Amino acid sequence: MIGTTYFSHGKLLITGEYAVLDGAKALALPTKYGQHLHFHPQPGSNCLLWESFTDKGQLWFSASWELNSMKVTVGQGLPETNVLTSLLNSMMSEKGLPASFFEGKIETHLDFPREWGLGTSSTLIALLSKWTQINPYYLLEKSFGGSGYDIAAADASGPITYRKIKEENEKPEVNIAPFNPLFLNKIYFLYSGKKKNSREAISTYRSKSLNPAYISEISQLTERVLTAEHFSDFCALIKTHEEITGNQLDLTPVQEEYFTDFQGVVKSLGAWGGDFLMILTELPKSDIISYFKKKGFSTLFTYNELIFTENN
Repeated sequence: MIGTTYFSHGKLLITGEYAVLDGAKALALPTKYGQHLHFHPQPGSNCLLWESFTDKGQLWFSASWELNSMKVTVGQGLPETNVLTSLLNSMMSEKGLPASFFEGKIETHLDFPREWGLGTSSTLIALLSKWTQINPYYLLEKSFGGSGYDIAAADASGPITYRKIKEENEKPEVNIAPFNPLFLNKIYFLYSGKKKNSREAISTYRSKSLNPAYISEISQLTERVLTAEHFSDFCALIKTHEEITGNQLDLTPVQEEYFTDFQGVVKSLGAWGGDFLMILTELPKSDIISYFKKKGFSTLFTYNELIFTENN
């Protein structure tokens, strides 16, 4: 039988960082890179085989289950297998899906290296939601947890604003963001060379006393970022965002720590200390590449090279 294929986008969080966990309004961007899921049905097999491949086509994970008993026959004890077993059970119980629905083989293929942190887990949740027609935020809650902004970005057609609603079972506020400034050609994204563990980062954030003004300040900055007409204003807002977040986390912003001599602004994205950085500068691209190469960084994207919109 012919199978079905789904695709979901990776993500970058431009404003919000940790504050998005507590209801701050955040700006998120879907990336052109994402993850594909293909399901090959095999009726009557009473088995689900799962294989996950890297962006280079290398198998990095495999597992299988006897569906009637949910016994793991391959991949027993692996953290990924444990999460998927929980997800399979949740999908069966939430929508009453029979074991026969899952009979077959699932292949997942990443477009990006796993260490980039663009959303291996969030794209998977979005893909499983498409396949089973189950609320992705329910699946997120039953597996990886988090704010859910990455789930919203996974199926976005361009920039979005996201706000988590604190009331239980309330859907988050997700809206198309009017983010298309004339200075997009002055925005770059640099891979930091480090993979940050999101759960550890969230735990560190939770250990800090929350400044009562932090959430509202970040929400206001997000609104102002969306309406900034001049590049200098945008840069100033991003620097303020870094200062406020640094004060909340009791951490030094990345530019102050590593790039004090850079002619522009460098901002951490997502969990501070890893994954991608946003670079704002009027320097020629060749100069930007040269500067960061001397610092040991080699993976740089223009905005249009990395960010997905329906127009590009």
